[in-house]
Amino acid sequence: MSKVGFDRDSVKNLSEKAQNEPTRFNATERSAFVKDHIEKISKMLKDRHSMDDVKSVFPEFCEQYPNILEMISRPGGYDQRSLDLMIRMLEKMGEGRASQHEASIQVGQHLLNAYVKPQLDSTE
Repeated sequence: MSKVGFDRDSVKNLSEKAQNEPTRFNATERSAFVKDHIEKISKMLKDRHSMDDVKSVFPEFCEQYPNILEMISRPGGYDQRSLDLMIRMLEKMGEGRASQHEASIQVGQHLLNAYVKPQLDSTE
């Protein structure tokens, strides 16, 4: 047993359970909602509206997706590839071509390759 309290069998069992767990939301609707709001919020920010304006116009999105809001409002911009991948995975889930578990693994792998591995490589 490892120090964090998981052995290989329990990790495998948890992974199988996650893979078979149904999605608790309609991925197609969520994808459309997120894309629509990203477009509208990006336009507001481009037109120099304040973050308070954005939050007053789109309170539901801002409360449900604070990380996406932070990402698209970042002064230096954001990694469009990461956001596009997340939305594509939602769309695949909605089409039944990926489970939530499979989509999570793909997004996690992308983030690992894009952010973690380069940091590890630079310390060697």
